[in-house]
Amino acid sequence: MAIATTHSATDELIFRPHGPGRFGGAAFLLLWLCFWAVGEPVALVFIGVGAWALLTGRPVAGSDAPLRLGPALAAGAFLLVWLAVWTVGGVIAMQQLLRLVWAEDRLVLDRDSLWRVRRRGPFVYARSLARKDIRRVFVQRAHAALMAQVMSNLVELTDLGTPAERREAQRRLCAAMGLPGDGAPAEPPAALPDDWQETTGPRAERLLVPNLKTRRQQAVVLTIVTGIVWTGLVLLVHAGLSQPNLWVLTLMLSVLGIWLARQTLWMLRGRHEWRIERGRLVYQRRFAGDVVELCQAQALELTESRDSDNDAWYHLHAIELAPSPLVRADKTSNRIRIARSVHDPTEPRYLAQWLSQQAGLPVHDRIPTEADRQAEIARLLDQIAAAGGFGRLGARLIARTSRGKSGD
Repeated sequence: MAIATTHSATDELIFRPHGPGRFGGAAFLLLWLCFWAVGEPVALVFIGVGAWALLTGRPVAGSDAPLRLGPALAAGAFLLVWLAVWTVGGVIAMQQLLRLVWAEDRLVLDRDSLWRVRRRGPFVYARSLARKDIRRVFVQRAHAALMAQVMSNLVELTDLGTPAERREAQRRLCAAMGLPGDGAPAEPPAALPDDWQETTGPRAERLLVPNLKTRRQQAVVLTIVTGIVWTGLVLLVHAGLSQPNLWVLTLMLSVLGIWLARQTLWMLRGRHEWRIERGRLVYQRRFAGDVVELCQAQALELTESRDSDNDAWYHLHAIELAPSPLVRADKTSNRIRIARSVHDPTEPRYLAQWLSQQAGLPVHDRIPTEADRQAEIARLLDQIAAAGGFGRLGARLIARTSRGKSGD
């Protein structure tokens, strides 16, 4: 990391990839992208040739007979799905390759803003964070990325450089902006995380819903996919009038088409929402103009869980007054999940505090603190050491490794 100061009001911090091990990963990605560059145009050519043959009725090269609609649609659907996954995989691989060998993150702090300028190869992206909205700057526990809390949301500043460079950047930014240097959460702001939105119902009731703009974008994508599937279904039905052997494939696609149509209709006309009242939250399902109350909550609870990769997940649940059979799979005993996040509890915690302020509900924060974690580690080390000589040796090695990781 390089740190340059242009004048008293502006600091610039520069981060670049670090470590020789990245070149091994870069070599593997480069080899994989060579295969990707071959597979991508081949799949596009197959899809284009097949589509042209279906539209014109002409046989494809190497065949004397025109394509049969059923097998052609099945092969085309497989190729489209494969091509979508292959394309996304290639884009991600290219981004990671550039991150490993040709990347740079610049953080520029001036009187009003913190600018994050991210370069990946020839591509440059800039984002401005209002200085007055930044609540804290900290190094994330899970992946040691340098993060900024902007109101109720988290923004990754950089994951380049070394952990020591990112901690030094945290120290300098906190000192320059007058933020707590330990990265401790600040007082909750009077704002919702970006994933949520407060709106008003037909009877002027206050409602908490997932971000409506994001939901509309998801609905558009799902509508396009549904339209493609139903176009294929109509073609199959038309061809099936003269080719009865296509009806099995038509039936299978019909099941998928009906499910997609149902999901699209739900995205366009329905949603789950929380009605905010004093002393309670009401979980309800809205479809068109009809509203069904599913349950009522009297308290909020924050918890932590670990997945198979030992990643920490943080959950915000509403604790309902009485068990309800109407709540679906997002329910655990008498708890209904409102939100969750991975690696950091800031957003669900601030959402809980906002809901607590608006509805007057108690919040039970059961996420372990750093002191709780250290106490648990000490307890486990004591148990290992009590197993005998090998246990004491193992406990010392584990303690030494833990101290080394905390000091990276």
